Amino acid sequence: MTSDQITLMEALRSTERPTKVILFADLAGSTEMKSKVGEVGWLPTLGTFLDIATTATAEHGGTVVKYLGDGILAVFDGDHAAEAICAAIQIQEMLHSENADLIVADCLASVGIATGRVVEYEAPSGGLDYVGSVVDLAARLCASGNPQAIWVDSATVAAAIMTRVSSKIGRVHGFTSDDYLSDEWRVKVKGFAKPVRYREVIWHTSPFGARNETVDQISERPGATPLGQPGKDGPGSIAAQSSTPLDELREGVVRRWDTTRGQGFITTPADGDYYIDRRFVANGDNLAEGRTVRFAPHSPITPDGSRPVAACAVQEGHLVHGTVHRVLPHKGFGFVDVVDQLGNRQSLFVHMGPRASEFRTGHHVIVEAVRNYKGISGRLTEEAGPADDGVERAA
Repeated sequence: MTSDQITLMEALRSTERPTKVILFADLAGSTEMKSKVGEVGWLPTLGTFLDIATTATAEHGGTVVKYLGDGILAVFDGDHAAEAICAAIQIQEMLHSENADLIVADCLASVGIATGRVVEYEAPSGGLDYVGSVVDLAARLCASGNPQAIWVDSATVAAAIMTRVSSKIGRVHGFTSDDYLSDEWRVKVKGFAKPVRYREVIWHTSPFGARNETVDQISERPGATPLGQPGKDGPGSIAAQSSTPLDELREGVVRRWDTTRGQGFITTPADGDYYIDRRFVANGDNLAEGRTVRFAPHSPITPDGSRPVAACAVQEGHLVHGTVHRVLPHKGFGFVDVVDQLGNRQSLFVHMGPRASEFRTGHHVIVEAVRNYKGISGRLTEEAGPADDGVERAA
């Protein structure tokens, strides 16, 4: 009897469990969208998302098992983990392009991928369906990441031939296989007794991080130097934050920096020293001692608050990739959001001058961090032009 001829109960009794790569993709903010607009408004957006997800899955050798309201469940063969990651990247890139071209508005999705043995059976409506902890994990990872994020479990990373993974941004900037993956972290998800190891796929200029409700469930990667607020499941925990309010940002001077270990200290006049790790630098580069840095205060490492952390640090002279958050063309300036490797954000004031009318919310640019009498702000580089596809082009 073949696997596509057995019922669910027969499959559950069988010891045969095929290894599959499960992909969940879900449209973000769909409930809120439906409450604000009628069917005429949200059905085209949903249809666009489902079409894109289906196309990307098929083009990379996967199969869409079913639509789940505002999401999809897709399956790939166990040796096609890299293809599943590429499908997820294509979903995000196509959605990004549709939004940038104003074909749809706020059509954003999160994706979760997990790999392992599943229960495969014939669904009552025909075709194969899948259940099991791997399916549940893919769904949980999808629900944990921010819109536009792609989260994959450690089994997927181990199974993937990362040299096959590619993105538009990666091809432009010469990403290596390692550049497509964040550090490994652990997240507590519903239905799993122990924290799950995961990594975010860097398909764009930086990670998109975790949803607000997931932040407290993320802990450090195994074996890492403790960073963040101590927690009961390990020596420390850390998670992505939303953009820090301007009045809460700090500026300081790099007092010490170890280029080998990628960590050091920023000293501030009011609060003393802040610990800084390379992953908390907006462009992931080394800091230079004696230079001014603008950063977002993070949770302290120690319970007594004696070792606060500087997150999303931007140093004068650095070139930083960012996303236009707001533009005031009549005033000639705007705000650009920059993100560190863990998803912590801050907005940089950017003087745009007469070029302000060229930009709109969502455009991706490269800005240079400069220092003036008001502190650290951003300045458009000569090559920084509005980029709908996330690739910087000359204006």
